[in-house]
Amino acid sequence: ARNAHVLDRVEIAEGSIICAFSHLTSDIKIGKFFHCNIYSYVAHDCVIGDSVTFAPKVCCNGNVHIHNNAYIGTGAVIKQGTPEKPLVIGEGAVVGMGAVVTKDVAPYQVVVGNPAKPLSR
Repeated sequence: ARNAHVLDRVEIAEGSIICAFSHLTSDIKIGKFFHCNIYSYVAHDCVIGDSVTFAPKVCCNGNVHIHNNAYIGTGAVIKQGTPEKPLVIGEGAVVGMGAVVTKDVAPYQVVVGNPAKPLSR
């Protein structure tokens, strides 16, 4: 979108969609077919894999690594990691709407709530 803000040193692979009012700050690597929905942001030093989807208003703070095929629900907040230990959301993981992610999420795990915890079956 023309009104999305993309700052410096941001690599965006082919097929990615950056929707209106989204913000990408600095030193970010984004894989193929990323969908960054309206009012979402990706902060500094993040790595986003292929086919990752952010629903509207996702807050992805700095030093976060999100692996391929993950889905982040509307209004989710992902806590900032550190350069030494980025917060990791595994491949195929699902973060529920409004979840507050404070710890790593395992591959294919579904987490919900504040703080985010694995969904019970």
